[in-house]
Amino acid sequence: MFLLLSGEGASDIGAQHEIGPMTKFIDHWVIRRSHYSLVKIDCYKIVSKTELANIAKSQLKPLSRKGKKHKKETGYFYKNARALALLAKEESSKLETIVIPVLFRDADGTASSDRGEWKDKRQSVLNGFEAEAILNGVPMIPKPKSEAWILCALRERYHNCQPLENESGNDDSPKSLKKQLEQHLGKPATRELLNDEIDQGNLDISQIIDMPSLTAFKERLDEVLDNLRLPRQDY
Repeated sequence: MFLLLSGEGASDIGAQHEIGPMTKFIDHWVIRRSHYSLVKIDCYKIVSKTELANIAKSQLKPLSRKGKKHKKETGYFYKNARALALLAKEESSKLETIVIPVLFRDADGTASSDRGEWKDKRQSVLNGFEAEAILNGVPMIPKPKSEAWILCALRERYHNCQPLENESGNDDSPKSLKKQLEQHLGKPATRELLNDEIDQGNLDISQIIDMPSLTAFKERLDEVLDNLRLPRQDY
């Protein structure tokens, strides 16, 4: 089993050998089923946002999508998923093992945006994986941004967190989630700081239970692990 991950930068998925908090989230959710860390045994690869964009531009072929309406604003998510799926097939053939691609992208919605927007983007990722015949792909799409998940743990102590998903995802907003997080921490929310919070048990993915966008990620990853016949356990 091998993880193929793509994120937006250092503070979420991170880079190879400099992993971010979202990679730790993914790894921890797999550990509860596999009982070992794929990251620690180097069974993972992180693909940069730029690299994925280049693959999408140079390698993706137009596909017929008869009978399916595909919203223009979700095309970015769809193309990124298709590009990651291509890489997943290459890695699976090379490594001769099952590769689980996980695409992390912030939804970046605002409180006034259409409520269906997040669902459209998440479905576009699933559609993109499916278009390249990858059936075990996992969307990791925070609503509106991963800072909402982190604030749930560090500031709200895992209680009544769902309203955070309706906050502004615009970093220029006076009350943006990024500003709220840094105000709570009293310092920039760096990759190192957030990783330390996870390692110290202060930022636990299993305790965040009332945020639909995170629940959707966990349930989808569990579905993939079910297909690999990894036993479920209470966690």
